Amino acid sequence: MRVTKSVIEDQLTNREIQLIRWLRKGYSRSEIADKMAMSVHTYDGYRKNIRVKLQIKSQADWAEVLMRVA
Repeated sequence: MRVTKSVIEDQLTNREIQLIRWLRKGYSRSEIADKMAMSVHTYDGYRKNIRVKLQIKSQADWAEVLMRVA
């Protein structure tokens, strides 16, 4: 998978990008859910949507996405 910053910005919603920013900062699932005022189940749904939209299949793919989002 090759994902550029522009692909991420075009494919994801602002909330999905914000979730990735919190992940990049090292926050846990429950901490991110609290910060974004959502349940952990909603958080899981956002993660799944990101995975599908960007065709993330491995931890290496996630790492690449995290590096591209500032």
